[in-house]
Amino acid sequence: MDITPEAKEKLKEFLQDNEDGFVRVANVPIGAGCTAKFALGVTLDEDKDEDNDLTFTFDNLSVVIDKDLHESLGDLLIGFAPDKGITVSVKT
Repeated sequence: MDITPEAKEKLKEFLQDNEDGFVRVANVPIGAGCTAKFALGVTLDEDKDEDNDLTFTFDNLSVVIDKDLHESLGDLLIGFAPDKGITVSVKT
């Protein structure tokens, strides 16, 4: 897993007031109800499953992902786009 410098700084800003929190890469819902879809994204989290989560550290920024999700997706890149915010994509 990799992270761009701009994404790392934006995520550190989000975590400033949450000393116990970390970034989690996950399938996050888009929309609501029965029309909701899922997309790869990031959330802020405070609960880690030591048996099922992998932790990557980038200059004191912890990024956590479920082991199974990581294995199914492969190498990821966390980036930032002004029009989209934080993005997560599979590296090609």
